[in-house]
Amino acid sequence: MKYLNLLLIFIPFTIVARIIHLNEGLIFFAACFSIVPLAVIIGDATEQISLYTGPKIGGLLNATMGNVPELLIGVFSVKAGLYTLVLASMAGSIMGNIMLVLGFSVFLGGLKFKFQNFNKTIARSNFTLLCFAAISIIIPFAFKYAIKSHPNATNSMNIVSLGIAITMLVLYILGLVFSLVTHRNIFVQHQEHEGEEEEKPKWKLGVAVIILAVTTILVAIQSETLVATVEHTVEQFGLPEMFIGIILIPILGNVAEHASAIIMAVKNKIDISIEIAVGSSMQIALFVAPILVILSFIIRQNPIQYVYSPFEVVGLMAGIVMSIYVFQDGKTNWLEGVQLICCYIILALAFFFI
Repeated sequence: MKYLNLLLIFIPFTIVARIIHLNEGLIFFAACFSIVPLAVIIGDATEQISLYTGPKIGGLLNATMGNVPELLIGVFSVKAGLYTLVLASMAGSIMGNIMLVLGFSVFLGGLKFKFQNFNKTIARSNFTLLCFAAISIIIPFAFKYAIKSHPNATNSMNIVSLGIAITMLVLYILGLVFSLVTHRNIFVQHQEHEGEEEEKPKWKLGVAVIILAVTTILVAIQSETLVATVEHTVEQFGLPEMFIGIILIPILGNVAEHASAIIMAVKNKIDISIEIAVGSSMQIALFVAPILVILSFIIRQNPIQYVYSPFEVVGLMAGIVMSIYVFQDGKTNWLEGVQLICCYIILALAFFFI
């Protein structure tokens, strides 16, 4: 993916373009493209650091840094009060991972291998947490419509939103304890079964840390630029804000994870592809989204109500149900990948016209 480094030229371009006040729509797309290579570099630096720190700290670091672009874009969106963009990008990341990424992984892997088998125990653990995320999406949605005529509906919804965010964050931490501490042997045995030689780091630890720090700062700068120009872009190009959040931001911010999942599937390591895609969705639902909700209660008078739009709820539920159906039997084939991709395309078309 070294060719993606060519997109780094958009970093100085966006900085200069804002100084001389070029077209904001142009700046928006330049900021989007610049985040792609930065996301890849964050992934590379995190991987190198994990080779020094070992699987426990490395797993925690990967879990924390894997969604830095979405988290930073979300932070600046919360600060700007763009709650539609915040929730849309969260929903889009989940749907993109469990339909588009897994779909292409299963499809391309299935073209090379007739059937691909995976560890159902690990997959079940990830999908269980994802099902809890689905419950946390349905309950506030139903609750909002159940109390819409109540005089204290807004305050009640705010309390429920904050309570759900805190609960999901606690569950996410407990999930890390499960996979990295108490039941780590399940994942270690799986890695040993793969029979791979131990990978040696290519970067020095200090270099990797510096690169990670600098790249994260650059992602913050470009994220602020993206959020600052999104409203003008919506007006200029007629792109719905929800479509930008659902489709564009998740694809650009997760390009490194997307590529890794697909490459692993082509190498007949569909287990790893599932862990990457479903694990990333779980992080968005149980870590990034709750953090942004809690942040909104801290920095704004009118916080985020953790309630997705009706069609976002439909899209999320369709993606979760489809992915669980595909991965319930412990093996995959290329047609199942096509089904996931088609489901995502149908939803993307619908979101464009909403």
